[in-house]
Amino acid sequence: MKRHLHTLRVATAFLLLSATDVLAAPAAHADPTLMTCVGTGLQTYDPGITLTTRETVVVNTSDLTSCTGGPVTSGHHRFGPFSTTASCLYTPPTGPDAFDLTWNDSTTSHYEGTYTVLTTGGQLVVTSTGTITSGRFAGKALQEVVAYTAPDLLQCATQEGVTSVSGPITITIAG
Repeated sequence: MKRHLHTLRVATAFLLLSATDVLAAPAAHADPTLMTCVGTGLQTYDPGITLTTRETVVVNTSDLTSCTGGPVTSGHHRFGPFSTTASCLYTPPTGPDAFDLTWNDSTTSHYEGTYTVLTTGGQLVVTSTGTITSGRFAGKALQEVVAYTAPDLLQCATQEGVTSVSGPITITIAG
């Protein structure tokens, strides 16, 4: 009888410890979206990109014309100028990303992350993920997706090349 009582006590203690671990474990969930902004992104090249890979200076600008869910309603950012090797047929597939966002209330956010590039469905899709490191929304996660139109291959075949591409942008801040 003592042996069964001891076994029952051990089993009860084990169940109580297990229940405590389950109750204390944080629930797995994604950070809630704080704000989403949409607008237009523009990427310029100087000299223009052609069918031949060459050095070019790139500048990215984005006008965020509508932000919802947060304390600001619009914003703007600029990334660059920076030098890279590119052509109409080749864009570096990944790299570091950093830019400052200026919001319509004159506050700023500094972002640092990594971008990836996919060419799909006639578009150059650039996705950047990282963290706002200072300013408004510091410590929050940011994801930016820009779907640039693919460069016009006929223009790529010219001496001037393609000097810009544009497309819709979405920025999501979560955390």
